[in-house]
Amino acid sequence: MESNETDLDLESAERKDSLNDEIPDKFSGWGLLSLIGCFFYNVNTWGSVNAYALYLQAFVNDGLFPNANKLGFAAIGGFSFGGGILFGPLINYLVGIWGMKTVIMLGTVIQFAGALLASFSTKMWQLYCTQGVLQGIGTGLIVIPTIIIIPQWFKEGKGGKRNYAIGIVCAGAGIGGIVYNVGMEPILRNHGWRWALRTQTIMSAVMNILSIFLIRSRAENIKPIYKFYDKVVYSTVGIQIMMVWEIFTMLGYVTLMYNLGDFTRSLGYGNEEASVVSTMVSVGIIYGRPTIGKIADYTGPIHASIIASWLVSLFALAMWIPCKNYPTAIVFALFVGSLMGTIWLTMPTINAEIIGLRKFGIGMSMSWIAVGATGIVSPVIGMALKGDGPVSRKQYEHPAIFVGLCYFGAGLSLCFLRGWLIARNKSAENCRSEKERLSIKASFHDTMVQIFNFKAEKV
Repeated sequence: MESNETDLDLESAERKDSLNDEIPDKFSGWGLLSLIGCFFYNVNTWGSVNAYALYLQAFVNDGLFPNANKLGFAAIGGFSFGGGILFGPLINYLVGIWGMKTVIMLGTVIQFAGALLASFSTKMWQLYCTQGVLQGIGTGLIVIPTIIIIPQWFKEGKGGKRNYAIGIVCAGAGIGGIVYNVGMEPILRNHGWRWALRTQTIMSAVMNILSIFLIRSRAENIKPIYKFYDKVVYSTVGIQIMMVWEIFTMLGYVTLMYNLGDFTRSLGYGNEEASVVSTMVSVGIIYGRPTIGKIADYTGPIHASIIASWLVSLFALAMWIPCKNYPTAIVFALFVGSLMGTIWLTMPTINAEIIGLRKFGIGMSMSWIAVGATGIVSPVIGMALKGDGPVSRKQYEHPAIFVGLCYFGAGLSLCFLRGWLIARNKSAENCRSEKERLSIKASFHDTMVQIFNFKAEKV
């Protein structure tokens, strides 16, 4: 079994450059089919999760569950978003034991069961267990195995298409957000939230099952290592800095994503306008993520992520706070929608640069812990920051400031990661294997010096 091979056995076969050269890096054959399959998985996982904003508005404002509070509904969204991916190390280990497609199929079944049972819920605890926990676990079992696929088919570095390919895949979340926000809103309005959720659930399950036949792993070429725990990876400074970036980003991302619709209602508009503003975030995703992916292939994923983070921070502080009308809310949603989810397309490529492809899944497991844990608490934080009293846009001043500061902190943490990575790569120029590269230590002094090295290679 590949997962039982020792690092010593692999070391003789490891060469980062040769591995990268062997990657097809073509939008054809199984590489293209795998990209399409992963695209549809994003439609029906993150796109479906994004649609919770539609149900959140109905739960909070229409009194569908008597005696329930707004923080409880926000917590359900948090569990749906991060409850499954929090178990990234375990899911990655299960991929090594059962195989990628088996884990994805299990996730499809659990996601379907959770969302369908949620549509029959009459009590809050039932909604927690179904739309929250079960759907979150199903999402995690689908997302974590599929995130490994695209880096195996597309190259990193100069001339590579990895960031662009992942950007196209991530645009699926935008398509899903539109389909499930706009498509389900009339059903919710005319037939109630239960039938809207059932319709969404059936659509997701059918597309997920079809997508299983499109994806293929190159595990026989890459020979990935599947471990629940790896001391070398977990103690790598670059991974730890990366987790700080992910925590800052997700605190801002989820708070912004789940509150824009209700913010529109606070301006005096109805459910239809609120749904449109939420949908504009998804429209921004469609054109924004492939574009940023293309830019990241030229400038480097860290550079692209720093710029995107600071732009979202600027828009949150300078545009969200003074926003007073529907057109401004739409433009703001388009801007931030194209930028705020940059983490989804650059997180895998940055991880591959730090760890390499053989232990890619282990490195991503650390990221999933940070993303999942933060995703659970973010909706609650965002809802708690919302001001009490009469409905007014002033209620969202504190959430807007919070989002702006989070994205500023995200960009700042990436500056430190950039310095560490440049310093590490300079010290590892003569390393012949990924294992050797991981053993290299970059000092704090060298890291700080390289932060201000603007002539260095793109990272």
